[in-house]
Amino acid sequence: MLDQAMFAHQFEPPRQDSASGVFRRHKIAVSHSVSLEACVSGIGIPAWSETRTAASQDAGVVKTMMAQGASVIGQVQIDPLGFSITGFNPFYAELRNPHYRQCRVGGANAGIAVAVAKKLADLGLGNDAFGGVRIPAAHCGLYGYRPTPGLVDTTGIIAMADTFDNIGVCSASLGDLSQFQELVAKPSTAVTNIQGVVIAEPIFALFYSDEAMKQVYQHLEQLHLPQETTLAMNKLVLTRVEKTQVAIASQEFLLMYQAWLDSAELDLPTSTQGYLERLREVDYKAHYQAKKTRKQLRDTITAMWPSDKVLIMPSTPGAILPRDADQPASDTFNLAQRRLMALADVCGLPQLTMPLFTHDNVPYGITLLAHPYKDKLLMEVARRWLN
Repeated sequence: MLDQAMFAHQFEPPRQDSASGVFRRHKIAVSHSVSLEACVSGIGIPAWSETRTAASQDAGVVKTMMAQGASVIGQVQIDPLGFSITGFNPFYAELRNPHYRQCRVGGANAGIAVAVAKKLADLGLGNDAFGGVRIPAAHCGLYGYRPTPGLVDTTGIIAMADTFDNIGVCSASLGDLSQFQELVAKPSTAVTNIQGVVIAEPIFALFYSDEAMKQVYQHLEQLHLPQETTLAMNKLVLTRVEKTQVAIASQEFLLMYQAWLDSAELDLPTSTQGYLERLREVDYKAHYQAKKTRKQLRDTITAMWPSDKVLIMPSTPGAILPRDADQPASDTFNLAQRRLMALADVCGLPQLTMPLFTHDNVPYGITLLAHPYKDKLLMEVARRWLN
């Protein structure tokens, strides 16, 4: 029953425009914020969708995949306003984590992660602003990929914040994501010589227990590439980057939605309301300064590791929270999770999150970050690790 309840629009049988192409055996689920022809898209709140008209065409990325044979199962649930990261939406069905029943699903694009984890779809597509695809992928034990901005067509995607809007993709298979990167997220710099990986030890130490870290290092032994550590990537850096993201996103989001929010008078979940208040507290001067700071941050951060290496960090701030976690624990976790995802968003980096192991029946994963347009480097490092 929940499988049907999470759909905003469902195609039975799945819609397929072409029976030939490299994606002909792939089913895709798209977030409710991704346009499908003749469907009304949304931002996780029914009242907003009720005032909109149906899309006249598919989103650009959907067109590309459908032309290569993909079939689409429909549009599925997202968190309210598209920027909450808990996977909880009181306006729709309560989604359960298919692989880790006691854990949260993560958001904002919770529905596509659940659909992929339940094997209803091979790939899930959504707006990955604020980690909206990478986070639920990590929570559900999936792979999540955010390409270098500009590599994938974002037309037909409902905007959250123009600076950070980007397609995100999740899958249970690295091969499917690698195929998406090769055929859709292009052109990208070819992999010529992988020099190794750089491990952000201060970030792992901040979030992972000694037992979990032991398992991380055991898995790193299986990656036959030169490894080094960096102390430059630390909590202070992540904090500064996340604050910059909030300052930039504030004016962009509110410009689109403030008037409607004022008139709608919604009863939003506490976590969503809390982040909305953070956006509202930013004045234009701080927004303008943050946009100037962004380039400086990008230059500083990409100087922390060479362009022919990949940076490794945790994908979640330690153990994923249980569904019934109290509000203080949730607030602490959410802020740390946003900091981990903001790095790629603010600096325009490609990012790949991948599951690594289960500890105390909770999934743990790592995230790979590369310099802009080095998307293939992420896929190649992950492939070598798994092999």
